[in-house]
Amino acid sequence: MPRSDHDVQSYDCHPIPGSSVPGPQPRPPSLLVTVTGTVRHGPPPQPTPATAAKKPVFENEPRVFNQTFILIPDETAAGGEPKYFVKADSLRFVG
Repeated sequence: MPRSDHDVQSYDCHPIPGSSVPGPQPRPPSLLVTVTGTVRHGPPPQPTPATAAKKPVFENEPRVFNQTFILIPDETAAGGEPKYFVKADSLRFVG
């Protein structure tokens, strides 16, 4: 896997209307998460100790990306805090 350096410039999260369930067994809402920023990719990491201490070299110019996730609550998760998993994920390079 090549190395990557992400610079997140904005993120946004909104509940999806109609996805929560009120009542005695409430369910938290599903979430729509959008992230935008830039990413640069570098060469694959070298498994030698000498290169592990060096800062990674990125060969390419930054690329603008937009990523959208739909997160839905895991109804089988134990505990008080809701836990989510990724239902859908869409990545787009812009330009």
